[in-house]
Amino acid sequence: MRSLVLRILGAAGAAAVSVTIFGSGFASADAFAGKTYSDAAATISGWGGTPVIATVSGDQLVTDDCIVTSWHKSKFLNASGINDRRAEYLLHLNCNARLASPGHPGNSSMSEQGVAAKKDQEAAATISKAPQICEKDDKFAAWCKRVCERTKACEV
Repeated sequence: MRSLVLRILGAAGAAAVSVTIFGSGFASADAFAGKTYSDAAATISGWGGTPVIATVSGDQLVTDDCIVTSWHKSKFLNASGINDRRAEYLLHLNCNARLASPGHPGNSSMSEQGVAAKKDQEAAATISKAPQICEKDDKFAAWCKRVCERTKACEV
């Protein structure tokens, strides 16, 4: 019985060490997913890379406002077997609306993204009705700016 317990503890310890050394296989932070294409492209260009649109889902948004759903660096090999496109970042975009509405595809109002979009719409409506709220202090001004940029439904 004791040797079984020692084996289990040894296997668990080895697994913990391998996860610590080699990683769990999941990205801890994604550099571009969830950002707009324009933000991701600016970051990539700042790194000296080239943003490349790999796939597009939907047609409700202009390209700069599309959301990056995933990305990867180019793995293209030329005829000589050399990856001469290492600086290319292939971006997969969702160009549907942040929130679905009649006749316009987008995120469900029950999804995490849809709930966030609905809150943004409500906040933009509040800002439009009472823009003086944005003048309260710097925190409110920054919040108003972020909401208005995301929704394009108000001005700061």
